[in-house]
Amino acid sequence: MEITKKITPYFLSGGGEMGELIRTMDWSQSLLGKPEHWPQNLRTAVSICINSRFPMVIWWGSHLIKIYNDGYRNLIAAKHPRAMGARGEDIQTEIWPVVGPMIQSVLDTGVAIWSEDQMLLVERNGYLEESYFSFSYSAICDESGAIGGVFCAVDETTKRVLSERHLAKQVNNLFTQASIAICIFRGDNFVVEMANERMLQF
Repeated sequence: MEITKKITPYFLSGGGEMGELIRTMDWSQSLLGKPEHWPQNLRTAVSICINSRFPMVIWWGSHLIKIYNDGYRNLIAAKHPRAMGARGEDIQTEIWPVVGPMIQSVLDTGVAIWSEDQMLLVERNGYLEESYFSFSYSAICDESGAIGGVFCAVDETTKRVLSERHLAKQVNNLFTQASIAICIFRGDNFVVEMANERMLQF
């Protein structure tokens, strides 16, 4: 009996759990086809993505097929593993009106996009969550300069944003409820930025 040895493409070595998932998935029926037939620019991007500990995702081709690493898997929670190799619009419909045009802009122009503390209502555990992310979208180009996809590095900032909001609310409450007159000035010209009721009366 002849034994056929499965050969793993070199660019899929390592990569944690997502690297293993990509290696064992049946890509033959997918829009991307088998990994050994992927274009070189996609291979390089995938190798960088899966071997990074920072959350990263690739949106590839006209259908914006998703390939992501372990860090990004944690951001999409229950949408994994069906998100791997799927069309982005089919998986993240709730945020697509926001991120879809951003991704398309990079595909059309090649100009990178950066967004800081972008609020998105994401559904990843069966309900919508107010979440915040800082991310960049940049074009993946081949040797001819054609754009084949978009590379995204993303950091969830929800905890920090909500913590800062809570702290600001506490400070504001202390300020407005203080029993003495308080005023905050800003800049060299001492512009009044905040004053409580007692200061206004004063």
